[in-house]
Amino acid sequence: MTPVSRTRSGAAARSTAARVRVALDRPRLWGATAALAALVLCALLLAAAPGSLQIIVHKPPTGALAGRPGWERWCSHGEVRLDRERLAYCARIDGRVVDSTHGPARAEVHLAVVGDFHLVIVRLADGSATPSPGSRFTAVGPLVRARDGQREVQAFKVLRG
Repeated sequence: MTPVSRTRSGAAARSTAARVRVALDRPRLWGATAALAALVLCALLLAAAPGSLQIIVHKPPTGALAGRPGWERWCSHGEVRLDRERLAYCARIDGRVVDSTHGPARAEVHLAVVGDFHLVIVRLADGSATPSPGSRFTAVGPLVRARDGQREVQAFKVLRG
């Protein structure tokens, strides 16, 4: 390498570094980017926060009526899937519908519901109407482990949606 080529490559590296420095030295651009990121984060928090996930781990004794939530009576109004691991006696999910799918069986409906910063899959009864994404949804049923490992509420009763 000749001294002239070393000088040119050094100049090229300095000019590249100078261009990068100029691109990064734009405080208004950084401020606008930070404001946009904060706005997106706030929108995600507002979308994920409303709602709740309430879980009753074990079936309460038959005589203990005091202190039980009103929705708990729906927890025993159906047949629990035997092909899934049962995580809790009953759960109530209230939140926004993020997505819905049909299948693997033709009439099978699954929803992804986010509420209280929890994402829960809800399996509706076969042939149920599918709520639109963004709508508020509340369902009660046993909490099981879905095939993909997610928590899934097998909806015995849809209270809203």
